[in-house]
Amino acid sequence: MDRADRGASIEICYEVYSPDGTQPRIRYTIASTTLVMVDAATGRPVRISDELRERFAPYVEQPVVFAKRG
Repeated sequence: MDRADRGASIEICYEVYSPDGTQPRIRYTIASTTLVMVDAATGRPVRISDELRERFAPYVEQPVVFAKRG
């Protein structure tokens, strides 16, 4: 992702499974949540810092692809 693409939001994609030890293991859902950083005083979006993006880096994978997304 180049610097121009970096804004105030970050997309978190995840899967929810049955509890550990459950057999067979069942995937209940695949989801995506967009987080937007805001200034608490003004309510306006704030760019996500490079430091925070680096903290997320170990968890970055390909985004979830949904069959239908409006």
